[in-house]
Amino acid sequence: MNYDVLYEILDYTKLNKRLDEIVNNKENIFKVTIHKPLGYSSCGFAINHYSIGKGLKHIVYFAGCHGNEIIGVDFIIKLMHNLALGKGSFKDFQEDTYTIDFIPLLNPEGYYTTIYGILSFIKDLNNQELERFCYNYYNYYKEDDKVINNVNNLIKDICKIFNLLEDSNNIINKFWYYYHNYEYLTNTNFINYFKLYNIDIDKSQMLIDDLIIKYFPNKAINLLKKHQKIFAKVNLECIPLISECHQKLVNKLSYIYKDGLFPLSTLCNFYANSNGVNLNDNNPYYYDIFKKRIENEKEIYARGRECNILISTLGPIGTPNYDMNNPFKYENENASLLNFLKELKNSNKYFMLFNCHSSGGLIYAIPIFNQEYKDNNLKVANLYINKVNEVYQNLLQENITYNIMKEGSKITGIGDLLREEYPYAFLLELSKMGGNPLGPYGDINNYNLTMICNMEALMSLLNMFK
Repeated sequence: MNYDVLYEILDYTKLNKRLDEIVNNKENIFKVTIHKPLGYSSCGFAINHYSIGKGLKHIVYFAGCHGNEIIGVDFIIKLMHNLALGKGSFKDFQEDTYTIDFIPLLNPEGYYTTIYGILSFIKDLNNQELERFCYNYYNYYKEDDKVINNVNNLIKDICKIFNLLEDSNNIINKFWYYYHNYEYLTNTNFINYFKLYNIDIDKSQMLIDDLIIKYFPNKAINLLKKHQKIFAKVNLECIPLISECHQKLVNKLSYIYKDGLFPLSTLCNFYANSNGVNLNDNNPYYYDIFKKRIENEKEIYARGRECNILISTLGPIGTPNYDMNNPFKYENENASLLNFLKELKNSNKYFMLFNCHSSGGLIYAIPIFNQEYKDNNLKVANLYINKVNEVYQNLLQENITYNIMKEGSKITGIGDLLREEYPYAFLLELSKMGGNPLGPYGDINNYNLTMICNMEALMSLLNMFK
C-alpha cells in the first residue's frame, strides 16, 4: 500500500514546517486550503484549520484534545499529507463530494509541554534508539499498570471476604488518598487502612499476607511509578522561549508547579492545557459529576498508574473547569471546536467527525442517550473496524482486532457530548499499543500499521457513501 509514513515526533518547529510543506507541495493532486484559525489558546497558540476537497459533505478530523496523546496529532499530519498527494486509496478521493476538515492540534499547550519535555531526553536519538526508548517506556507503563491493578484487586478481595457494605471502588479511591505518595506498601499499610472499617485485625493479618503473596509472589509492592521516573530530571527549562506564546506557557506552567503538588516528570505526560483544565472533561455534564465528587471526597487523585497525581485541582491531568466553585465555562479550545461544528451543522454541511485519541484500538460509536443515531453509527463503525482489521491481517498476517466500545451510562467526555449532538461522531483510539505518550512509538511496524489501516478505513467509508 503506497503511503508515506515517516516515523517522527513533531515539536513546534517541525509540526509547523510539516504543515507548510503539505499546503505548498507542488506535487499535490488535491488542493490543501488553510483557513483562519478557529481560535487561540490562552497562551496565544493558534488552533489551526485546514481542508481538502470542495464537497458539501464535511468530515472533521481533530486530535490533541489530551496534550499527551501525540500520535493522534501525528496521524492527522500523515493523513493530510497522503490525501493531498492522492497516495494509496486516496487516488480515488471524490473532492467534489467531500470536504475533509483538519484540526491537527486542539490543545497546543498540552501537546507542546509534553513534546518539549520528551525531547529533552530523546532529541539526539536515531530511529532505532528512539524505538527502543519508547518500547522501554511502554513496558514501564504496563508494569506500573499491573502493580496498581493487583493492589486494587487485593483490596476488592478484602472487601468481599469481610462483606464490607461500601462500594469497593470507593474504598479503593480512599485507599489511594492515603497512600498515593508511598513508594512501597506492606502488610501493615493494608491493616492500618482497614482498621477504619472495623475488620477483625487478628484474622486480617494472615489473610492479607496470603493475598499479597497471591498478587505479588515476591512479597514486594513497589509503587515507584517507573513510567514517571524515566523523566525524573525534566524541568521547565526544556521549553524554549522562541515566541511570546512559549513564554506565556512557561509562566503558566510555573504557576501550576509552584507548590510542588505534582512531580515535574508529568511535564512529559501533560494531559491538560496550561490553565490546568482537562479539555476532554471540560463539559457541563462531567463538571456536575466532578463537583459532587469534590464535595464528598475533598481531594481526588487519578486512578491507576497515575494515582499519585492530584486531579481535584488544576494540574497536568486537570479538572473539568478552571474554577470548580464557579459556573461552568468552556475553555477557548473547546469553544472554538464546538462553534465550528455548530456552524457546519446549521449550514447543513456537517457529515461525520473523528476525534482522534491515542491508544487502545477502539472506536467509541454509541450515543448514551440519543438512540436515534445508534444503529447508523454502529453500521459505520463496524465497516471502519472491519477494514482496519483486514489491513492488519493482510500486512501483518496476524489478527489484531479493533473493537467498538460498549455503551456508557453517563456523559463524561467531550466525545460523549458530541455523539449526543451529531450523527457519525466517533472517538478513535488509534494504536493497539498503549502507554501515553510514547507507547505507540515503541514498535515502528505497529506505528506504520496504525497509520495505514486508519487511512484505508477512511476511504472505505467514503466509498460506501458515494
